[in-house]
Order: sequence, then structure tokens, then C-alpha cells
Amino acid sequence: MRALTILIVITALALLVRLAPVPMAAAEPAQTPGSGRSWQLLSGQDYLELAEYDREVYVTGVNDAYNWSYVAGFERMKWLVPCVYGRQAQQLTAMFSKWLQENPERWHEPAAKLFPFAMFESCRKPQKPQKRSKPAKPKS
Repeated sequence: MRALTILIVITALALLVRLAPVPMAAAEPAQTPGSGRSWQLLSGQDYLELAEYDREVYVTGVNDAYNWSYVAGFERMKWLVPCVYGRQAQQLTAMFSKWLQENPERWHEPAAKLFPFAMFESCRKPQKPQKRSKPAKPKS
């Protein structure tokens, strides 16, 4: 069972790498920061530049990878399971995209790294209790 879980996690991570930009040719010199796309995983900005369908596929893969990491024994991600349970890919994509739009200072970081931050903030944000106004006392 553990081998199957590890295989599934590796497959999900391979999907993430598959979605990453591929260098134009192996003979090209290594790219320097700021010189365009590289072999690295998608950044937050790269993610925002994807078509909507591609965003949904990406978020589904990242979500699956994190959920399977919990199933494989990574206890720190146990909060994510109830957070994303029952949510469709479109909703998770909207939540992640909204969080990215609100945090442009983090666009240079890998999108897969940012996903749990976005979900944590979206799912665990404490709801402010609405204050009830007390009825005014009648003047005597």
C-alpha cells in the first residue's frame, strides 16, 4: 500500500514538472534570472499567464500531490484535506488565483509552493462575528 501511495505522489509531481516550461534546446546556455522562461517550475506569475483550463489542470495536480503527501504520512498537510474537500477544480482555481492577485510580491516564487499558503488563508480565515445591535431602551 505504501509503495502505491509513493507511486501516486511521484506521478502527481511528474505532472507538475510536465506543466513546467521546457528549454528550447539542450545546447542553449543556462538562462540567467530575468531572461525569460527556464526549466524551473511555474512561478506565481507563470501560473497567472496560463489559460483558465491549464490553471484548473495545474491546481488539480498540485492539490492531488499535497493530499497524497498527507496520505503518505506527511502530517503537516492534514488541514488541507477538509479545506479542499468537496470543492471543484474551478473553485480551487478561483481561490488560488484570487490569493495570487492579492499577493503580487510573491509572484516570483514557485506556484506549487504558494498553493498551500493560498488555501490556508482562504479556508482558515476566521470569520468575524457580526455585531448585533441592541435595541434601544425606551426613554421614560
